Amino acid sequence: MKKAFGFILVAAALLLASGAQAQGLHLKADVPFDFVIGNTAYTAGNYEIEALSWVGNIVTVKGEGGSAQLVTKFHDCTSGQPAEKTVLVFRQVGGSYFLYRIWIAGNELGRELPQPKRETRLAQVTTPSQFVLAANLAK
Repeated sequence: MKKAFGFILVAAALLLASGAQAQGLHLKADVPFDFVIGNTAYTAGNYEIEALSWVGNIVTVKGEGGSAQLVTKFHDCTSGQPAEKTVLVFRQVGGSYFLYRIWIAGNELGRELPQPKRETRLAQVTTPSQFVLAANLAK
């Protein structure tokens, strides 16, 4: 009986953990500058950024300046304390903006996008800075 109860507890914990990971990401933001996600460039405008799963690697970007479905590998990043606001963090390098991180209000765990080759090349000759842009969770 103890073994069955232990198995049920483990199964419930796994289900809860997988349910938390299955939550998608759906943000809206008004980006006031041209920017790059991965190797795709976008013009300034209102955008929706959506991933079917917080741990998934397919991101849909829809907006005034273009739409695309990207395959990108998110990496976990942590802040040590819950994010106060939902934000998009861009790296500004040589006059170009690259989406770098996504933070969701109330979460210590954020998502980080890989650095594109273009950003890496620009960072070799220019010091990067960060620009934090408020975003809204969409439903």
